[in-house]
Amino acid sequence: MTAGLSWIGARARWVMVWGAFAGLAFPDGAAALRPYLPFFVAMVYALAMLRIDPIAVLRRLTSPRPALIALCQVTLLLVVTPVIAFAVARLLSLGPDYEAALVYTFAAPPIASAAAMCLIIGFHGGRALEITILASLVMPVAGPLVAEILLGSALDISPLALGLRMAAMILGGFAAAMVGRYLMGVERIARNAPALDGVAALGFLLFIMPVFDGVRDTIIAMPWLALSFLGVSALIILGVTWAALVLPGDRARNGAFGVVWGTRSISIYLAALPPDPVFSLFVAIYQLPMAALALVFKGKAGS
Repeated sequence: MTAGLSWIGARARWVMVWGAFAGLAFPDGAAALRPYLPFFVAMVYALAMLRIDPIAVLRRLTSPRPALIALCQVTLLLVVTPVIAFAVARLLSLGPDYEAALVYTFAAPPIASAAAMCLIIGFHGGRALEITILASLVMPVAGPLVAEILLGSALDISPLALGLRMAAMILGGFAAAMVGRYLMGVERIARNAPALDGVAALGFLLFIMPVFDGVRDTIIAMPWLALSFLGVSALIILGVTWAALVLPGDRARNGAFGVVWGTRSISIYLAALPPDPVFSLFVAIYQLPMAALALVFKGKAGS
């Protein structure tokens, strides 16, 4: 079993790509798993954090200068960028669906595996890890408040209820990771790293399936909207990372910031908000360029 999981883990980038299409290919399976999406979101956080020590990362942020830098970055990430995205959507008259999708995207923390993805590509993972952990802890408070201010009555749930649901998923994942680290021990985790990569890849498959629940019918009904969502998602994820790489300075560091800024854990809003077929479509489409990110930028850190 360990050898099989290690084999899967070595092909994790391709598993992400396959997983992004699995929900479209097996709609009945996606529908059956949809009620468990909050659990799968927590599971993804747990699997990503199992390999690291979040407490040690947060301890480093008790020093004034790193804490101030990280706090400024998280403020830009979770507060400033959704305001800018909302203003652009209004300026271009994209409509309420686009406004909501962009606000939820940029008011979300980086995906839990952002640091690991940086390491796969060849970018620096340390700062990405700090930003991801801090943003994940701040997001259940900052995200709903930003959404309430920008979207107002379009937010179909109270900010408190939204924040509590998201906090339960994020903190549940963190707690599960801490228990797992205690039971397995640091040495055992390090020794079985390839197998754990395989477990994480399979966990991603379970997570991605319910994200695509009902999406195939929506794509058939609104193909041009789906194509426009694909273009916007690619611009956010691939475009932001490419733009970061052409900036002056250390490419590996800049690329890490591009990954953090572009790969947002928007699925946590999907799991916490009332059902909305258009938003579900956006979240599902958003997974496609994210799944391709490591394949597109692999080896570009030093180019």
